[in-house]
Amino acid sequence: MAGQLGFTLPLLVILALESLTGVLLLCPKPLNTPAILLYRSTYTQIGATVFYTIASLLLLLMITPLYETWRLYQTAGMAADNGDATTLKAMLSAGDSEQQQAATMLSFTLTASSLALMFFLRKLGAVLAVCDQQSASETAMLKQVEGLQSEYARVADNVAGEEPAGSAATTTHDAQPGGKSEEAVAASKLSDEEVAQMRKLVSSLQEMNSTLSCRVEKANRAHHQAETDLAAVRTQSKGLESEYDRLLAEHDDLKRQLQRAGMAPTGILTPKKDE
Repeated sequence: MAGQLGFTLPLLVILALESLTGVLLLCPKPLNTPAILLYRSTYTQIGATVFYTIASLLLLLMITPLYETWRLYQTAGMAADNGDATTLKAMLSAGDSEQQQAATMLSFTLTASSLALMFFLRKLGAVLAVCDQQSASETAMLKQVEGLQSEYARVADNVAGEEPAGSAATTTHDAQPGGKSEEAVAASKLSDEEVAQMRKLVSSLQEMNSTLSCRVEKANRAHHQAETDLAAVRTQSKGLESEYDRLLAEHDDLKRQLQRAGMAPTGILTPKKDE
């Protein structure tokens, strides 16, 4: 009984913790934030490793009661088939079979419940996290829409304030003799042509800007490559300088050794006199 309690007690603790986090997930938003963050962390690399490790352990614990139940039924069936009445009576009289079956089923139920609740709460936490993100995005969009509405209202008020002055000026020009209305139409046509020219100019400037941007990007890449090559050449030159210094020092050492040996170094031998 003590061994069975030691086996089921961790399962009860795990199930209680999962139930607590599930209750926290079902609470309103300020209270369910820690639980959402907890289950959201299970989708990271480290969190997923820990989660699936615990799930694997629970799966092993769930397989163990199944094996014990199968072994118990197999033993009882073999005893009944072989006519071993003594063994069968001993098992039934002791009452260990029913107690062991009940304990095994309890362990299996607790383990399966814990495992299923783990995956259910993980998915629920992910769904609630997505809902929170969507709610935050909707709030930001609503703020942007409110800002655009206020800006539109401000522009509309400005346009409405400018319309009376524009209408009064138009009435004054139309009242003058000489066909001012035709001049206004011609001016409006000219302004449309100017707008078209300005649009063409803007499009050409945009194309020129994109071309210059590509050229600048190519020039930056070439400059970066040149700096890389220059750094490589500097490193190589430093290596050659150090090698030259080493060879020069080695040459000086050999020269001193030859001088100590009483021999003239090669390259500076004095020519012999004719006998």
